[in-house]
Amino acid sequence: MSEALLKVEGLKVSYGHIEAVKGIDFELREGEITTLVGANGAGKSTTLLALSGLVKKAAGRVRFDGRDLSGMAPHRIVQSGVVQVAEGRATLTTLTVRENLELGAYTRGEGSAQRLRDLDYVYGLFPRLAERADGLAGNLSGGEQQMLAIGRALMAKPRVLLLDEPSMGLAPIIVQDIFRTLRTINQAGLTIFLVEQNVRQALKIADRGYVLETGSIVLADSGQALLGNPRVQEAYLGS
Repeated sequence: MSEALLKVEGLKVSYGHIEAVKGIDFELREGEITTLVGANGAGKSTTLLALSGLVKKAAGRVRFDGRDLSGMAPHRIVQSGVVQVAEGRATLTTLTVRENLELGAYTRGEGSAQRLRDLDYVYGLFPRLAERADGLAGNLSGGEQQMLAIGRALMAKPRVLLLDEPSMGLAPIIVQDIFRTLRTINQAGLTIFLVEQNVRQALKIADRGYVLETGSIVLADSGQALLGNPRVQEAYLGS
């Protein structure tokens, strides 16, 4: 069994008087894909934003590789190795594909030779980005923009990649491509935390999964076990 690389204890997030995340505990094991699934409004995206330091925690602690990330600025969290791909892609549409990718490396101190090698790695994962490297990101399709968002995050050299709804708004064949690439990235050693409404797809590739309902984790098991769980099938898989 892999060791916990990132551990969350008692995480609470509130928006005014509304408690969106209600004291949850979970862990990401090194080298695994972990998914957090649940209905829209369950608190999944809020959980990711708290890990990235983009919303304030009301309580709880986040430890990454033995280091406490609580209270750390978002750019410092990125520098430490925890990098998020935002919901909705957030590509900079008036910049080129290559410029978007290069921005992903802004927190790093290595020279240009290493960045070029990393660009080549991203282009190898997503050949369509290589073909459109000098074109504006705003001219990409939705699927290509999702590839760009993932590629930009990889340019930051994460040890943990956080993904918020990567299948949102994409055609099924593109979703298959994206999930296949996530498997490839994970097999190369990257730890992945995947937040998804596409429960079946997420659990199929996950080593471990958590089910979030109205801010609380109600189930935790292997991805395959959750796929076969009658409660998950009835609530999320239409079975």
